[in-house]
Amino acid sequence: MAKQSSGYLGGFSGRLGPAVGYMWNGKWCLRSHQPLVRNPRTAAQEAHRSLFRQEVQLAARMRWAVTTTLTEAAREAGMTSYNLFVSLNQGAFRLEDNQLAVDWRQLQLSVGPVAPVSLLQAVAEEGNVLEVSFEKNPLGLAARSHDEVRLYVYAPATGGGFLSAPVYRRDKRLRVSLPDELAGEEVQLWLMVHGERGDWSMSTYGGSLTLTPGAFTESENSEEEWIASAAADVAHDQRGQREAEGGGDRHQGAAGLGALDALGAPDTPELASGEASGAPHALA
Repeated sequence: MAKQSSGYLGGFSGRLGPAVGYMWNGKWCLRSHQPLVRNPRTAAQEAHRSLFRQEVQLAARMRWAVTTTLTEAAREAGMTSYNLFVSLNQGAFRLEDNQLAVDWRQLQLSVGPVAPVSLLQAVAEEGNVLEVSFEKNPLGLAARSHDEVRLYVYAPATGGGFLSAPVYRRDKRLRVSLPDELAGEEVQLWLMVHGERGDWSMSTYGGSLTLTPGAFTESENSEEEWIASAAADVAHDQRGQREAEGGGDRHQGAAGLGALDALGAPDTPELASGEASGAPHALA
């Protein structure tokens, strides 16, 4: 900092060449001009941008699950479903060699107060069929037998995914015929519940398996461990729903018709055909 001499015109404020004039403590002073760097492109900044970009790309590849289950919650939060997906899953993402690494166990595909289900076993069968059994109400919360359970299947290597049509909670099993593109791929599984009132449950991770006949996966946690990890989140959402309140049948026996995610697919992908006739279309 340097003091200005008054001269004929007195002190000045603002930039004059490489100097900036200003008043401090009643005195006119000078300092050198510091150019404003709006985009310094530091290593940390570039890493953060790369992480965010790849998170949004993952959300786009998983869009049938994201836009189906998170749209209403995102609208209430004043953001897009993609941004809500990224916000919910910050703890599941990290960069490794500038590539997105995902902890699939932590990834949440839906949020809400509806009582969740938990996967008991998933078995791959001939013809690219996947049969899943689930515990209909492991937390023992208030639940409705006509709540609808849906399975989401995602193949990280190809970016392809499949959202099943719903079955009722009381059915305790669902059976899907998966598209040929997923045959032989290692896939990640999630179960979500759509309540009669339109709310969703927290999604529950069901593990991974390779889609070859005879392959199967079972819940990795004991029932006590699963309950301990899920109960707090669900109870919080149910309390929120009660505070906010202040006070047509789409069922089918097999969830063989669903929506197909594919890397680079159009905004309105075609529905994947399945083994069940008369099955409802996936929610848009």
